[in-house]
Amino acid sequence: MVAAPRIVLVLLLAAGGALAKVLGGFLYGSRALMVDALTSIANMLALLGTVYYYRQSLMPPDEDHHYGHHRLSLGGVFVTLMTYSFVAGLAVAELLFTRSYSVDVKAPLAAAVGLALYSGAILVARRAGPQFSPYSVFTVSELIEGATVIAASFGGALYSYVIDLAGAYLVTAYIFYELYDVSQDFMRKMSDVAPPPGFVQQVVRDIESVTPGVKVKKIRLRCVTPGRYQGDVVIGMDPSKSVVEAHVVAQRIERVVRHRYGLDLVIHIEPLEQCRRGR
Repeated sequence: MVAAPRIVLVLLLAAGGALAKVLGGFLYGSRALMVDALTSIANMLALLGTVYYYRQSLMPPDEDHHYGHHRLSLGGVFVTLMTYSFVAGLAVAELLFTRSYSVDVKAPLAAAVGLALYSGAILVARRAGPQFSPYSVFTVSELIEGATVIAASFGGALYSYVIDLAGAYLVTAYIFYELYDVSQDFMRKMSDVAPPPGFVQQVVRDIESVTPGVKVKKIRLRCVTPGRYQGDVVIGMDPSKSVVEAHVVAQRIERVVRHRYGLDLVIHIEPLEQCRRGR
């Protein structure tokens, strides 16, 4: 479970970074910083959505969710995609109707303050758990955008607004790239993707090592959320074993894979001879 103080710290750092960029964008005339400020607002909304759905995912099983609420943690990814898509549209609309303007030399300073605060938010978010990885990806983009904005607004203040405007276009283009990348990852997670082959092979080895003579005939696994898996397995056992003995073996296997892998496994037991004939 993610510690509450860590979540609060991420919120405070992200809020501070967003405030610095928003104020800088309004006060110092930089379009690049203004686009960056919009992404900071989206970043805050995404963080709130991530925290909310993470807490929802911790709820125990109920009548409507027999396996628990683990997949609700992906709601944070959905909120992230929605907020950044909205901001991308606003940025395009803002840039399409931009006329010549001037950039204050203080704009790079505001961008630098925001960059420093978001750096801290990323470090804390990455230690908060895998549920926060999509948020941290977009927050890393804030660092890239921040560095771009510092250079662009500085050039816009010293030379021409065109440099600042070019930075705004670069930041907007990068938002669209991140949207594509995170949406691809979101769809992969929603598609019941199997764990890596090495993970499956290790599970098979552990199952067969729990009780001598047990053989895995078939296994199917899916990733529910990072670190949480579900699946079913067909194992062969000596047909001379009693129902009670088979039940004890199944319980032992369930405990082992749940403790080691976060895996909820449905176990079907067949006589060992039948497994051999089926191969």
